[in-house]
Amino acid sequence: MATRPASPAKRPTAKPAAKAATAAKGAAKTTSGAKPAAKAAAPTKPAAKAVAPTKSSSKTIAPPKPSSKSTAVKTAASKTTAVKTIAVKSVSKVSPDSRTRAAAAAKAQRARDAKAKAAAAAKAQREREARARAAAKEREAKAKAAAAAKAQREREARARAAAKEREAKAKALAAAKAQREREAKARAAAKEREAKARAAAKEREARDRAKAKAAAAAKAQRERAAAEAKRQREIEAKHRAADAERARKERELERRNQEELQRQQRREQEEQRRREELERKMHSKPYADDPAFLEELRALLLEAQSVTRRQIEVLENAVDDLLEGRERPEYDEEDGSSAGSDFDRDQLKMQLDTERLKDDLIVVALGRIVDGTYGRCDTCFEPIGRARLLAQVPVFTCVTCRAIG
Repeated sequence: MATRPASPAKRPTAKPAAKAATAAKGAAKTTSGAKPAAKAAAPTKPAAKAVAPTKSSSKTIAPPKPSSKSTAVKTAASKTTAVKTIAVKSVSKVSPDSRTRAAAAAKAQRARDAKAKAAAAAKAQREREARARAAAKEREAKAKAAAAAKAQREREARARAAAKEREAKAKALAAAKAQREREAKARAAAKEREAKARAAAKEREARDRAKAKAAAAAKAQRERAAAEAKRQREIEAKHRAADAERARKERELERRNQEELQRQQRREQEEQRRREELERKMHSKPYADDPAFLEELRALLLEAQSVTRRQIEVLENAVDDLLEGRERPEYDEEDGSSAGSDFDRDQLKMQLDTERLKDDLIVVALGRIVDGTYGRCDTCFEPIGRARLLAQVPVFTCVTCRAIG
């Protein structure tokens, strides 16, 4: 975990010797060393072109603000220039050995500054390109994620810059202590400060770890509570679903029972209607409202009855004649004439029975004409057609029932 740099207000002030060493370093720098710094900080401007809105984009994207690192580089360059002016005045007072060490330290410092500036410029360029690509690809959907990543990178960059700055200050302090003949008091003070810084860093790291651990424990507790609540909600939802399904099945069963009861009632009502209809048909008088037609049928029946009775008399006389002929002396059973006589007599008897049955039916039909029920089918109780009643005398079934059976 990167530690936050200490606040400028809390940093210890540099000793006069350190100030002199810094002035010596600035004096050794040339004007050509300041120009590359300006050139290294210069690439911050083209970033605005990278994120400039295209013609196809419907939204304008504001150019990115200049990085805090480029501002720091510019501030460092201005401070270096100011230090040069002070160092020129004090360079005559420094010994040759000190000037050599100061020149070497200044050269090393320039090299570090150049590397730091180049790295900062390259990093700033990469960050700008990354932000431009992220803005072009995910202008709306991942704006928050890009901002968070950018903030994280900036924090890390600030932490690295602060670490480098602390390292540079520590080295400068060590050089100043060596230049002041490694004074014991300064070394002790430096060691004490370093120890305090390490202790403070360790303490901060311990606090951060404790906070992270507590946050992780709280998060785990919340996740467990959320999981338990979710499981409880799922159980309750299952119970509610089971209750709803059971209630639905009960309602469905009740509905089916009700429908079955209604169907049973409808069947009973239909059966009752059918029985009533059948009872009505059984006692119906289809042609009672047409006495002329009944009278016509009665005349036909009487005529048929007279014809039938005359036929019966003729047949009875024929049978009697056959019986009388059998009793004559010339009648001989051995010559075979008796077989033909018996057959004729049987045929006449069968015809006589048919005519007598017809006479009985005519009597029944006349009785039905009297009470008005003649013309009703004895099988289906439906009215018999007028044409059938007029064509056949007597008749007691309709055409359909007659064809069936």
